[in-house]
Amino acid sequence: IENGAPDGRYTVVIQFVVDKEGNVSDIRPLTKIGYGMEEEAMRVIRKATKWEPAIQNGYKVKAYRSQPITFEVLNGY
Repeated sequence: IENGAPDGRYTVVIQFVVDKEGNVSDIRPLTKIGYGMEEEAMRVIRKATKWEPAIQNGYKVKAYRSQPITFEVLNGY
């Protein structure tokens, strides 16, 4: 997280697609808090292992997912 973010809790929301094999693509932020938080959340999602694909009518399907990620900033510590 970049310097300058005031103390507090910040929740960013990242949207992405999980395909039938659990691979992630089309990652984009739905929030605009700034201070590098959206970029860091997207980096973490990109580096994660495979995700569990959605199931529809008993079959794995490609689907959008929105993932909230909360950051806590404590500048005094």
